[in-house]
Amino acid sequence: MTLSQQLLEEQEVVYGAEEDQYGEEVDRLETLPPSFADGSWSMEDMKWIVRWKSSRSIGYFERNDREDVTQHVSDALAADSVSDKVDILTELDGVQVRMASAILLFVNPDRFTVLDWRAWDVLHENGYLPDEMPDDPTVEDYLLYLGACWAIANEYDVSLRTLDMALWALGGDE
Repeated sequence: MTLSQQLLEEQEVVYGAEEDQYGEEVDRLETLPPSFADGSWSMEDMKWIVRWKSSRSIGYFERNDREDVTQHVSDALAADSVSDKVDILTELDGVQVRMASAILLFVNPDRFTVLDWRAWDVLHENGYLPDEMPDDPTVEDYLLYLGACWAIANEYDVSLRTLDMALWALGGDE
């Protein structure tokens, strides 16, 4: 398959039809970025993001003290570099690089996208990423992935979110 603007836009629709949490995801993508910007986000918002990305991680995430989560999120938002943001978030229980990318997506969907094995596979198969996704991706792996996504979104004139949804849909159920 060759990526194109038309294919990506068509697959975004497929994502919407297949993803159970799509309606709430759309709502959260509208409400959470301003909440993170003005500091009005809640622990429940964070738990929703964790469940959205991987419900298996919620038990680990809930081990975190509310004040620690607040401090780490605040520090991550203030950090200048993407790698620093991810490093800070991954200090929390239940937050590895993939989860940190999901949090950053809901902080700013115009700048960040979620690291997902299905999407990575599509990018690898199409020559945008040199290797298969490692079992435990690093910050450097996320930066490589994010850079590829920025370039592709720009090349096909789609948003990062459209690209992510399309790649997820194209990745299938493997």
